[in-house]
Amino acid sequence: MIQFEHKEFLLLLLAMPAVSILHFYVLRKTRKQLEKIGNIELIRRLMPERNEKKPLFKLIFFNIVIALLAIALAQPQMGTRMEKIERKGIDVMIALDVSKSMLSQDVAPSRLEKSKLLLQTLLKKLDGDRVGLVVFAGNAYLQMPLTVDYSSLLMYLRSINPGVMPTQGTDITQALEQSNNAFKSTDKKYKAIVIITDGEDHEENAINKAEDIAGDGTRIFTIGVGTPNGGTIPEYDEKGTKNGEKIGENGQAIISKMNANMLQALAKGGNGNYYYLDNSKQVADFLSKDIAKMETKTINDKVFTDFIEQYQYFLGLALLVLVIDFFITFRKRIIDLKNEE
Repeated sequence: MIQFEHKEFLLLLLAMPAVSILHFYVLRKTRKQLEKIGNIELIRRLMPERNEKKPLFKLIFFNIVIALLAIALAQPQMGTRMEKIERKGIDVMIALDVSKSMLSQDVAPSRLEKSKLLLQTLLKKLDGDRVGLVVFAGNAYLQMPLTVDYSSLLMYLRSINPGVMPTQGTDITQALEQSNNAFKSTDKKYKAIVIITDGEDHEENAINKAEDIAGDGTRIFTIGVGTPNGGTIPEYDEKGTKNGEKIGENGQAIISKMNANMLQALAKGGNGNYYYLDNSKQVADFLSKDIAKMETKTINDKVFTDFIEQYQYFLGLALLVLVIDFFITFRKRIIDLKNEE
C-alpha cells in the first residue's frame, strides 16, 4: 500500500503544462523575430551546427524532473508489514448519501462536505470498532468493506462525489441492504448502520427494511443533513465550475429539503437514534457514545503498521535526469554534420 505524507506537493504537477505552454510560446516568439531578420531557411543554413530537436528533449526532461520532484516532496510511503490486531468493538457500516441534492449549500460548505467532516471527526472517537463504507444515490455500492484501517477509509472518503454514481435519487432501502450484507451473517448483535442523508426522494419501503434488519440484532442510526427550508441544488460543468442551479419542469430552481420525519421514523424502526447534523463535533460525540454502549466482540484484523519512506528513489531519478540533461547541447555532433554534407 502506498500513501503520501504531504499530498499538497502533488499540485506542483500542474506546473508541467504551464512550462510546456511557456516553452512553445517562447519558440513561436523567437521564430517571428528571426523572420524579421531574414529567411528562416537561410538562417538555418548559416547555423548548420544548431540542433532544433534538442530544445524539445530538454522540455521533456524538465517536465520529468518536475514530476519526480513533486512526488519526492509529497513523501511517498509504502506499507511493508501487515500486523494482526485484536480489539474489542463492534462492526459499523456507514451509508453515505452522495446524490446531487447533497451538493446543496443550505449548510456550509455543502451537505456532502459537512457529512465528510462528521465522519472524519467520528473516526477519531471510535476505538477498536471495524468500520465500512457504502455510498448510495439511486443505487448503493460497497465502497470499502469492514476494516480497522481508518486511514484507508479516509482516503476513499476524500474522493467521493455525486459523479461516482451512475443513477441519481435516494434509495435508502438499497443502502440498508448493501450495509447489512457486509456484516457476518452469523452475528446476531455487535452491528450498527449509520445512515447519513437528507432523506429526500427515498423509497417507501425503507422503514420496513430497517425494521427487518433491526430484528436481526442490528441498530440503525440516522443523521439528517440539510435544513427544513432547504436550498437549491448547484450544477457544475466537467471542470467543476458552478454554472447555475438545477431547474425543475416548471422552469424554477428546485428546492431540496431535508426530510426529518422520515429519518426519525427510520431510526425508530431500526432501534436506534436520529441526530440532526448541526455541530459535527457534538453529533460525533453523541453517536460514538451510543456505539460505545453496545455489546462488543473480539475483532481480529490486519493493518499496515510499518511505512518506509520512498522519496529518495524519486529524488535520485530527478538528479539522474538533470545530469543527462546537462550533456544535451544545442549543437549537432560532428558526425551528424558530415552525414548532412
